[in-house]
Amino acid sequence: MKRLILFAVCSIFFSNMLFAQKDLGFELDYARFNYDTSAVYLEFYYELSPQNMKTTPVSNGVEIEAIVHFELKNTATDSFFVNKDWKIKGSLTVNDSTHKTLTGAFGMVVPKGKYSLNVKAYDSQNPSVNRTISEMVTIQPFKGNKFSMSDIELASNIKKDEADEKSIFYKNTLEVIPNPSMVYSHLSPVLFYYAELYGLKLQDAAQTFNLQKILYNSAGAQVYRNAKDIKQNPNAVVEYGIINLSKLPTDSYKLVFTLVDPNSKEAFVTTKRFYLYNPDVKDSTTAKKLNAGVFTSEFQLMSNEECDNMFSEVKYIATNNEIKQYKTLDSLSAKRTFLYNFWKGRNTDPSTERNEFKEDYMKRVEYANEHFSVGQKPGYLSDRGRVLLVYGEPDQKDNYPNESELKPYEVWYYNQIEGGVSFIFGDLTGFGNYILLHSTKRGEVNDENWKDRLATH
Repeated sequence: MKRLILFAVCSIFFSNMLFAQKDLGFELDYARFNYDTSAVYLEFYYELSPQNMKTTPVSNGVEIEAIVHFELKNTATDSFFVNKDWKIKGSLTVNDSTHKTLTGAFGMVVPKGKYSLNVKAYDSQNPSVNRTISEMVTIQPFKGNKFSMSDIELASNIKKDEADEKSIFYKNTLEVIPNPSMVYSHLSPVLFYYAELYGLKLQDAAQTFNLQKILYNSAGAQVYRNAKDIKQNPNAVVEYGIINLSKLPTDSYKLVFTLVDPNSKEAFVTTKRFYLYNPDVKDSTTAKKLNAGVFTSEFQLMSNEECDNMFSEVKYIATNNEIKQYKTLDSLSAKRTFLYNFWKGRNTDPSTERNEFKEDYMKRVEYANEHFSVGQKPGYLSDRGRVLLVYGEPDQKDNYPNESELKPYEVWYYNQIEGGVSFIFGDLTGFGNYILLHSTKRGEVNDENWKDRLATH
C-alpha cells in the first residue's frame, strides 16, 4: 500500500493546486504491531477531504458523509476476513469546508497470512466522486524470542503532556494523530514518527541495542541521520520523535529505522515513505540527475521485500549469471538498479515509455497467483505457473476432471514450439495441486507412463 498511496498522494497534491480534483480526497495507511505468536494488531488510518463532496447545511455549518466499503480477504483460503461498509460523517464550519480534513483510525487482530485489501470510498450524496485503493498486505507475527520492530507510523502531531486518554489516537500514554496522506509541506514541515520495539533482550544485561534513524532522498542520498542506544526491556519499547523537514527540497523521501544487535550485528529494518512539498528550498544537489531512469521509475519506491519478491517471480527468465549476481547484492539501491536494468534489457520497444514484455509477463504472474495457488504456495511457484511464465499462454488447453479411473489432469498444447509440444499436469493429491507429469518439450519432464500415476486404483 505504501507505494501505491504515495503515487496517488503526489498526484492529488499537485492537482489540488492546479485544478479542481474529480476524485474523492480519501487516503488510507496502515501499521502492523505485535499481538501474539499467531497474529498481529493491524491498525488503519484514514483521512477524508471534503473538497468535491456535496454538503448538507446544518445549524453551524455543513455536513458531509462518505461510505467506505472495506474488504480484507485471505488469498490462501479465498475467504473474507472483513467485508463491510461504514460511514464517515462530519460537521464542518463554513470556513473549514474547503480545507479541513477528517482523520480517523481503527484496528483489528489479524492472523498470519497474505491478504488482499480492497477499499472503495465514495460520497454518499454523489457516488461518482469516489476513490478505490487495492493492495496486498502480508501478516507475519513478530517472534517473541527475537528482537524486532513494528511498522513506522507517520503522524501530524504527537502529544504527551496534553494527551487525551479518551481519544481514538491514544496509545502508550501518547496521543498519536496520524498522517495517512504521507504528505508534508512548507506549511507543516515537521514529521512526527511512532514505532514499537520488541524482544530487546541480550545475554549480557549491561549491553544495549543500537537504533539508527536515517532519511534518504529519492536519489538514495542520506539527508538526515540520528542514532541512539536502546536499553534492554522485556516489554515493548515505544520510540517516537520529530524530524524537521523545513530545509529539505521538494522530493519523495524514505525513513529507515535499523535496530542492531551488538553481538551478532544482525539488524531489523523497517521503512516508511513520504512526500515533501517545499517550494521555498531549491535542490542544489545533482545526484538526482544521475541514473535518472532508476530514480524516476517504479523501482525507486520498492522495498527490499518487494524487490526480492519480484526477482523470485522472474527467476524463470533470468540467466544463471543474473541469478548469481542478484544473490550477491547487499543493498536496496543495488537491487532496485538491478531490476531496472533487468527489465530494460528485455524491453522489445525502447522507443516507448511502456515495457510491453514486462507488462505481459507480470500479467501472467498475476494470473498464475489467482488460479494456481494452493495453500500458502503462490501460483507462480507451481508447475503450471512456471510453464505459463516460461512459455506463455498455451494455444490449447484440455481439462479432464472426471475421466474414468483417473485423477484430474490437464493437457496444454503449444503449436509454435519445436513443431508442437504438450505438457500434462495431474492432481495427484486431490487438493488442486497439479504437478507436471510429462512433456514432449526437450529438457522438460518426460514420462510416457504418466497415466499410471493418475490411476485411482
